[in-house]
Amino acid sequence: MKSIHSKSQLLGIVSVFAMFILSNGRTINSNNELIRAVNLGGWLVAEGWMKPSLFDSIPNKDFLDGVALQFKSVTIGKFLAAELGGGSIIVANRTSASGWETFRLWRINETSFHVRVFSKQFLEIESMGTKVVATSTDSETSGIFQIIRKSDDPSRVRIKAPNGLFLQAKTEDLVTADSNGNGQWGNSDPSVFEMTIGQRFQGEYQVTNGYGPLNAPQIMKDHWDTFIEEKDFSFIAESRLNAVRIPVGWWTAKDPTPPKPYVGGSLEVLDRAFLWAKKYNLKVILDLHAAPGSQNGFEHSSTRDGSVEWGQTDESIEESVRVIEFYTARYATNPSLYAVELINEPNAFGVSLSVLTKFYSDAYTVFEGMLPMLL
Repeated sequence: MKSIHSKSQLLGIVSVFAMFILSNGRTINSNNELIRAVNLGGWLVAEGWMKPSLFDSIPNKDFLDGVALQFKSVTIGKFLAAELGGGSIIVANRTSASGWETFRLWRINETSFHVRVFSKQFLEIESMGTKVVATSTDSETSGIFQIIRKSDDPSRVRIKAPNGLFLQAKTEDLVTADSNGNGQWGNSDPSVFEMTIGQRFQGEYQVTNGYGPLNAPQIMKDHWDTFIEEKDFSFIAESRLNAVRIPVGWWTAKDPTPPKPYVGGSLEVLDRAFLWAKKYNLKVILDLHAAPGSQNGFEHSSTRDGSVEWGQTDESIEESVRVIEFYTARYATNPSLYAVELINEPNAFGVSLSVLTKFYSDAYTVFEGMLPMLL
């Protein structure tokens, strides 16, 4: 990690972990020396702000998962919107753009997408018709859309629907998918829209799904092998720190065959980190940084589109508990393990206190079952 070697001061390097930590009770030494830890963020859970170049070579990288797009009809002069935020028709009657006028992409490949609206429904064409609606809650049945950009003005676009035809704003209240899309790109063609790109995400989901299953494995391997190296652990120890915090994603617990779009290999890297920690007498604070479905909607939790899906179902909680159990069992007897952070920064706007309390309780129960291994 070049930033460690190139800066005279270790910015943000000393951290205190007081919440959501499951400690095995081990101490650094007999004098109960305080933990002085560096956070190895951006390594096993990718974050674009830490390594922007990781995303540079993604084909059509303007259209990664979760990017927020807004479309203004050139003929009507108003924005497309999901009526009521979703669950109804698509209209073209908004003079300004906000939540209902924002469409988020779920990337299938570099040219094809599912499109999600404010209330989490997906764009589709009504059955036995051409009207554009946002009523499906299942991306797989909603249909595939493409965004065709004008070659010399990429902000001017056409949107190709699952039926092979293009969207057009016929009136403020009637948006259909029945244009051939072969007209000029001027302001008289109702199939042409001015596109604005808003919020973007650059996390683990975006980088792996962006490069795709053929290229992502090598891209991620190169990243893991070079972003943090053994010399970094040596430098950390020489700097009189005594621990590292390693953020991990839930998918690493399913390595070597994690669910798509994640790629295998991160567990091997984590094992290697524990070997380096032992070699340089460093403790490891293992941090569940990205939980299934995202616990906060930020890219560092590997969100797909900014939604908080974690805790919305019992399965997401149960899966997270299984992840904690996996990590704890795997490293319980490793002398470098100091603590397990149950979850990083759950968002109160999407995760209720009762859900969080249940997760903590269930996770601590798992830990209690491991105590014989730790004592």
